[in-house]
Amino acid sequence: MTNLPLRNEDIEKYKQEEEIIRLTAEQVIKDFGLFGIEISFSGISHYAYDELFDQLETVILELLQTDYRKLVSLLYHIDLNEAAINEAVIDQSIVAKAEIYAEKILEREFKKILIRKFYK
Repeated sequence: MTNLPLRNEDIEKYKQEEEIIRLTAEQVIKDFGLFGIEISFSGISHYAYDELFDQLETVILELLQTDYRKLVSLLYHIDLNEAAINEAVIDQSIVAKAEIYAEKILEREFKKILIRKFYK
């Protein structure tokens, strides 16, 4: 069986693959959709990260302010360790927290797609 390249330096090459980008966007849309949150993707791979990040940051900022339980449920569904993220956001402003959450969610969704690709 092939070793799964999930170290950050090993996965950089996959960030340019259109199929991986598209599948990651679809996964984000699906996961957030399960919680009644609409995320969209234009299909333009070159802008995918920024496009998704901006939407996630906005949604997460709102959830941090209005529905933290929903955010925790979403993180659990995505398979992100809330405690690990909370360590990273200690003493951060709410906007910085939203940025960190968005970054971690995109990273996790991307890795889920790679896991499926390598173990398919």
